[in-house]
Amino acid sequence: MSSGNTTKVIVEKGKQELFVIREFEASREAVYKAFSDPDILIQFFAPAGAIMSYTARDFRTGGQYRYSHSDDKGNIICTFQGVFHIMRAPELIIQTAELEGFPGNENTLLESMIFEELPDNRCRLTIHDVCFSVETRDAMVQSGMESGLVMIFNQLDDLLQK
Repeated sequence: MSSGNTTKVIVEKGKQELFVIREFEASREAVYKAFSDPDILIQFFAPAGAIMSYTARDFRTGGQYRYSHSDDKGNIICTFQGVFHIMRAPELIIQTAELEGFPGNENTLLESMIFEELPDNRCRLTIHDVCFSVETRDAMVQSGMESGLVMIFNQLDDLLQK
């Protein structure tokens, strides 16, 4: 059962960036670990009904990742890849992210994930994405990104409560 915490997405007109802010009823260390351990990430970081699988999973500063989401018949829905530029537990992950097959060649973004310790053993996650262009950012937002993130964060809530 999710915590009831809301996911806030800030998208300003005409800017290449966006922010996602979400609080969790778990420690900063636990939330950071969920995003930095591929064995945990695979348990929640796919929309409901999708299956996540890796072809690269070197989760360290300088490491690379590549994963796909598939349906229950094995059809690939989407594939993401990127490089971890900074992984500093338990406070910061900076990475690139690229959706393979996205129209155009300007689909790589720079993503910062900041894990902030809150009172009562809670955590605030702030994601800052900077896209190549406003058009790329807008296409990402219009793709249903927000509803997908809400679903993923609710699944993480459930996992963290176990």
